[in-house]
Amino acid sequence: MGLTRRGRLTLTLISLVLLVALGGYLLLRTPLGNVLGLTTGPPCTLAVGDDTMRWSAEQAMTATTVAGVGTRIGASVNGVAAAVARSLDPEPEAALPVEAAREVYRSLPDTATPGPQDVLVAQTLLGRQGGALTCVFPLTDVVVVADRQREDPGSIGLTPRADAMRLAMRAVFGKQSLGGFDPQGVDTGHIEGSAHYEGRAVDVFFRPVTAANQRLGWQQALWSVAHADRLDLATVIFDRTIWSARRSLEGWREYSYPGGTDNPVLLHEDHVHLDVVEGG
Repeated sequence: MGLTRRGRLTLTLISLVLLVALGGYLLLRTPLGNVLGLTTGPPCTLAVGDDTMRWSAEQAMTATTVAGVGTRIGASVNGVAAAVARSLDPEPEAALPVEAAREVYRSLPDTATPGPQDVLVAQTLLGRQGGALTCVFPLTDVVVVADRQREDPGSIGLTPRADAMRLAMRAVFGKQSLGGFDPQGVDTGHIEGSAHYEGRAVDVFFRPVTAANQRLGWQQALWSVAHADRLDLATVIFDRTIWSARRSLEGWREYSYPGGTDNPVLLHEDHVHLDVVEGG
C-alpha cells in the first residue's frame, strides 16, 4: 500500500533534516568547509599514530619550524618534543619566527622530560610517518595566489618567489643540497612544461636513499606544506607522493611520472621538489 500524502511529507522532512545534518557535518567537521571558505576551523591535520590532531596554520608553521631548528642544532627527540610542546602552549596567534624557535630551545632545562604524546608528535614532525601533515586552503585563496604577477628569473636562476622560498628554508634548516636551477637557466632534464624551466622550482636533495635521509626528506616536505600558503607554494613532491595547493583537500596523493618509470630519481625518492605559483 502506498504512502499517504501526510506520510510522504513526513518522509520528505526527515530526508531534508538528514541532508542538512550531513551538510553541517561536512562543512564543520571535515576540511571541506575550509576549502569552500565557509568555516574557520583548523585547516591542518597531523596524523600521530592512530590519532589525528587538528591544527591552525599558525600551529602547523610553528611546530614544523621548531622541529626543523631542532634538527639543525642537533637536538634529541625529547628536546624537539619539549620545544614543540612549549611553543604550542598557549596556542600561537602567529607563526613563530626562526630566532624565537631557537630561544625556545635555549629556555629548556638541561634534561627535557616531555610526555609520551609529545614525543610521538615530535617523531612525526621529524619525518617518521611519511606524509602525516597536510593542510587545506580555501579555493578563493588558491585563485588569488595563482593570479599574482608573473615573474622572471633573477641572477641565480630563480624567480623572486622561488628565491624567497629558498631563503626561508635556509633560515630554518641551514645550508642544504639544492638543485634544479641555474644562473643560465634550465632547459633539460625535467618533464615537459616543468616549473624548473621557468625558474619557479627547487629540488632539495637527501642522498643516498636511506632511512635516515628519508626522514629528513619528509621533515622538509611537511615543513613545506605547513608554510605553503605563506610561501605561495604550488606543489610539493617527495618519495613517490605529491601534494598540491589546488588539490589540497585530497592531501598527499600517489605521484605518477608521465609515461611511467621505476627510476628513483624521477620518482623523487632522493629529493623534495618544490615549486611556487606561476602567476599571471
